[in-house]
Amino acid sequence: MKKAKFILTAGALGALSAFVKRKIETETVTNQLIPRHWDEAEITERMQAFTQALAEGDTEKIERFVLGKEAKHFRTLKRQELIFLEAHFTSLFKVKGDSHNNLRGIVSYRVATAKREYTYSLKVARLGVRELNWYIQEVIATDQGIKYPNDRLMQLSAVGPNEELCQIATDAGTITFRMFRQDAPKAVKNWRGLAKQGFYDNTPFARVIKDFVIQGGALDGSGQEEHSIYGGYFEDEVDEGLYHFDGAVCLGNHGPNTNGNQFFIVERNQADKEQLYRMTLPEKVRSHYEAVGGLPELDGRYTVFGQVIDGLSVVRKIANQETDDQDAPFEPIRIKSITFKKASQI
Repeated sequence: MKKAKFILTAGALGALSAFVKRKIETETVTNQLIPRHWDEAEITERMQAFTQALAEGDTEKIERFVLGKEAKHFRTLKRQELIFLEAHFTSLFKVKGDSHNNLRGIVSYRVATAKREYTYSLKVARLGVRELNWYIQEVIATDQGIKYPNDRLMQLSAVGPNEELCQIATDAGTITFRMFRQDAPKAVKNWRGLAKQGFYDNTPFARVIKDFVIQGGALDGSGQEEHSIYGGYFEDEVDEGLYHFDGAVCLGNHGPNTNGNQFFIVERNQADKEQLYRMTLPEKVRSHYEAVGGLPELDGRYTVFGQVIDGLSVVRKIANQETDDQDAPFEPIRIKSITFKKASQI
C-alpha cells in the first residue's frame, strides 16, 4: 500500500486552514462533472494512503487527510489491520470560488478489518496552496460495520475419505461433486431423493450459457418446476457461507423460496471484479473468486449445495455447445444417471 507524500509547508497549512473555515453549506454548486479515470485514480491513491495512516494509528498523519473534527468517525479503524477495498466518486462538482480550490465530490469509501467491512459516504474537497489534494470535509454517513458471514469455506476444505460424493454421468463424461449436507441440508436431501427416484435420468442440460451456467431439471413452463420430495417449492438456504465459485452446484428458482428440481452449475473461470468489490466478502473469499472465477453477483440469491471437484472439463464441454437465441442447445447433452459413492470408493 503506497504511503502518502506531504509537501505542504507550515505557511501553506495555515492558509489552507483559514480557507476551510468557511461552512460548506455556504458554497454554491456551479457545475456537475463526470469523474474522469484520473480523478478516480487520484481519489483511490489518496484513500489508500489514508487507510495506511489509520492502520498506523498516527493521529498527526490522519489529520492531514481529514478537516476539522471529522476524524472522530474513524476511531474504530485506528491501529487495526486494514484492507482497502475501494474509493470512487458518486458525485463530482464545482463550487463558486477561486479556480484553484473549487472542486468538491461525494465519495464512497469501503475498508475492511479481519471481521467487519465498513462503508463511508464522504464529502470531499480538492484544496491546496502549493499542492492540490483531496481532503475529507464531512462524513455524511457510515454503517456500524457489516459482520462477515460464516467463512469456514467448506468448498475449499479437503475431501474426507468417508465423504459422500455425487457423480453425474452424461453423454460428455462424468461430473463429480461434493455435497454440503450441513450447510444446505434441505437442498441436498431433495437432490439425493429425486436422483435416487431417477427423476433426472435421460434429461438434458436444457439451458446453456458459456461463461455463465449450465442448467438442468424441469424446463420453465413444463409444469414440473415445483416438483420436489417436499411436495412443492421449498425454502432457500442462502446465508450459510457457500459461494458461487466456478463449479458451484446450485438450485435454480423463480424468486425467494421457490426451489424445486431445477439446478445449475456455474461455468465461469473469472470473476467480475467490479461486482466482486461491491460486495461484503471475507478477504479469502474475495481472493478465491479472483483466483478461480465464479459469479459473486448470484451470492445470497440462490442456494449453493455442491462443488465440482472433478469433471470441470465436462462442464466446459457442455457450456461450449451451440445454442439458439433461447440458450437451448441444438443437440443437448443428457444426463445418463446419477450415483452416490464415498470418496474412498472413487
